[in-house]
Amino acid sequence: MLLGMGLAVGAWAQGSTMFDGQYTGELVLVREMKGDCTQPPFGAVYPLTISGGVVRFAYVPRFATTLSGRIAPDGVFKAAARARKGFVQMTGRVQGNLVTAEIVSPSCIYTFQTRN
Repeated sequence: MLLGMGLAVGAWAQGSTMFDGQYTGELVLVREMKGDCTQPPFGAVYPLTISGGVVRFAYVPRFATTLSGRIAPDGVFKAAARARKGFVQMTGRVQGNLVTAEIVSPSCIYTFQTRN
């Protein structure tokens, strides 16, 4: 049984590196829940980096926080961090060069999408 688990973990690590790279995209503020959200500047782009299956995203519109998490072999990822007023979580998917995601904080919801 342990050997099977080891093989599954190895497959996870191998499959997740196929998305390695830096993706840049735009953030759009789609919902304010507490009124203290920051609209990203028009045309600003933000980097999302994937390396060794680890996702990192600098969440800068409101907090100086880097979200981090893992990407699955199918391109689905979750990244999160603790912020001053609670947790910020990003969930999304990589399909080819397209990355789409949603970022939810205690006060705001943003979408992230790569630009072509």
